[in-house]
Amino acid sequence: MPDTQLDIQTFAGATEGPTLTVLGAVHGNEICGPEAIEKLIAHINAGDITIKSGALTVIPVCNPRAYRQGVRFTQRNLNRFMYPKDSPRYYEDHLDNIICPVLEKTDYLLDLHSYTSQGDAFVFLGGELDEEYLGFARSLGVPRYIFGWAEALSNAEDLQDKRQAQGTTEYARLHDGKALTLECGTHLHPRGADVGFEAICGALEHLGLATIPAHLRITDLPTDEQDNIRMKGAQLKTKDGDFTQDWNNMDAVPRGTLIAKFNDGQDLIMQENGYIVLPNRNAEIGAEWFFWGVEDPLEL
Repeated sequence: MPDTQLDIQTFAGATEGPTLTVLGAVHGNEICGPEAIEKLIAHINAGDITIKSGALTVIPVCNPRAYRQGVRFTQRNLNRFMYPKDSPRYYEDHLDNIICPVLEKTDYLLDLHSYTSQGDAFVFLGGELDEEYLGFARSLGVPRYIFGWAEALSNAEDLQDKRQAQGTTEYARLHDGKALTLECGTHLHPRGADVGFEAICGALEHLGLATIPAHLRITDLPTDEQDNIRMKGAQLKTKDGDFTQDWNNMDAVPRGTLIAKFNDGQDLIMQENGYIVLPNRNAEIGAEWFFWGVEDPLEL
């Protein structure tokens, strides 16, 4: 199938060390990842950054056709149902068969994304939250953490196939990788690519793959206060409806608040004092409409 040749570049160090994989444009309308990765590649090729140990693998654009069209995906969400396909049916199925082998071999994965609603950067955590993993997360320089995404989605009442909750990070964790998704802010956030580039630099230094010259580090990014949110639920858009207002990511929502209403009159009401996460007013039928979560005192 055309459009399935991905630009996969690996930079190996002179000594042994961990492997880090960085992905961009798993969703084609999320440009922060490709911009951040291409900036990194330019600095490596110019000799400004040297991978001294281990290996760095980058895929600036994981979904080329969607990226060229400026859409999230063409036939199937590439960050759902992520596993090798014996009989590929959709365009994105063919991409799975290229990306999955890369994920199977990496020690650490950083997947760069952005999102539809208004808001700033945060990190999605998942799997075992041990100190090694949390050290990797802290190295990204983004102190807002959300965890429990896969569990919330897989337990959604109307989910037909639990593999919908398996994306790049979940697949890497199946193969013992330490995997993070960094949401660099809303689509077209003016500092989104800077957030992504600085996160990659932080991860490279933390893992000992490279020493980043001080003049390349980005030090003027806004810093949120520490914020830990545990996802508790996911709502699919199972029929036509609309939000009751323009929700932003991480809006605080009191218990009993009417979040959305289906056209047949069914109300969707906040079950606890908490936060709305990744609301997507324009979600298609069958896709995730919004998530909700609560503050968690877990020390991260």
